[in-house]
Amino acid sequence: MKISFQSEHEARFMLGFLNEQQKKNDFHASLLNETMIHCQSKHWDSFINDVLIPGFIHFFMNIKESHIILSIIEKQFYFVDQDEQQQILHIAQSIMEGERSEIPEVKHFPPREQLLISALKNFLHPDQSFTVESFIQFRLSDYMTRLTEYVGISIEEYKMEQEYQNFIESLRDYVISNEPKLSVLHLLHDDGFQIFNEQFIEMKKPELKRWLDREFIFQHPMYIDSQLLAPLVSIAPLKVYIYSDDQEEGMILTIQNIFQERVRLLPKSSFAEQMVSMAHLDFEQKSVYNTNKR
Repeated sequence: MKISFQSEHEARFMLGFLNEQQKKNDFHASLLNETMIHCQSKHWDSFINDVLIPGFIHFFMNIKESHIILSIIEKQFYFVDQDEQQQILHIAQSIMEGERSEIPEVKHFPPREQLLISALKNFLHPDQSFTVESFIQFRLSDYMTRLTEYVGISIEEYKMEQEYQNFIESLRDYVISNEPKLSVLHLLHDDGFQIFNEQFIEMKKPELKRWLDREFIFQHPMYIDSQLLAPLVSIAPLKVYIYSDDQEEGMILTIQNIFQERVRLLPKSSFAEQMVSMAHLDFEQKSVYNTNKR
């Protein structure tokens, strides 16, 4: 069996995998030239199923797939900027690795490895010569279709992330360019969020609504949360203390992205300590005031 690859790097990558398998399988693999591997075996069925197919899966997952995806991004979806291509590729890879299971479209997709395995089993046989590129072109239509579907979903995710970044940047610019209406706000996170002023007095919905910059909110009707984010940005405090035991929660990360160095994260348990400390300080100040008044 002779297999031609597109480059010496690809051929040597595959040969390296095959050489590792020679320790426990009876076959021989060698380079005939810079890009062609010659395989010989006395047990072709076991060689194909136990060595060559896993080798091709390893080759596609680690070497070929990213190049195919980049080609799909450029030639089928017309993204020519290399930075954009890399960002979409990264999203596609994270989706395929199961890191974005919240995306409903991909939940019904079986592992793409199965598409490769099926195509390889129907194609590989002894005394065969072929190029990897021709195998991709004529035998991997299902696999290529699946990668195209992943790319389409990844582009939608990329566009939404760009919109989110633009949204965050506009809120950040607003916070920076506007005078703070209050110096400090405290946010207690449990099932939801409660907002407290500098004296740890809770700010209820009617009070929070009075702080809203309605013109600014009108510019972001689809995005900005009117119960928390809108009043928080409208007030634009110099310091935001967040008390939470889940500091990776989505809204907390959003607030951090907007307020950046103005945010300080603390465990939820420290909220009560801060309230007691504030009450004690307030009591001492009142005592000093009353003494001086006498």
